[in-house]
Amino acid sequence: MFRFETIDLGKYRGENFLLVGFVEPKPSDNEDYDPNTDADNYGVSLVRTGPSPLVDNVQIVRMDTAHGHPHMDLVYLPPDTGESQKVWLEEGYSYSRMKGYISTNWEIFADRYSQYNE
Repeated sequence: MFRFETIDLGKYRGENFLLVGFVEPKPSDNEDYDPNTDADNYGVSLVRTGPSPLVDNVQIVRMDTAHGHPHMDLVYLPPDTGESQKVWLEEGYSYSRMKGYISTNWEIFADRYSQYNE
């Protein structure tokens, strides 16, 4: 998948967060590209930025259409919680709908990451 857009969500509890949209196939530089109609696969991810350029960003939650069906990956859940990291979604989750859902709920997911991992 290819990064389509990056939105700075700002600081929350002392950390910086981004919403990253990704698509497949890669858009060409000279075309209008609408992931809802032009992408074969697409998704959005909530990312906490690293404290410096040398420290990796941390992916917290991801919604995408990989694996042939829309789903949400609760990346913030450690493997030993016994909870499923994958939540299957009903059909009809467009790129815009995924982006809206993550944009509306990102602080909740950031708190869940802190709850499970810090």
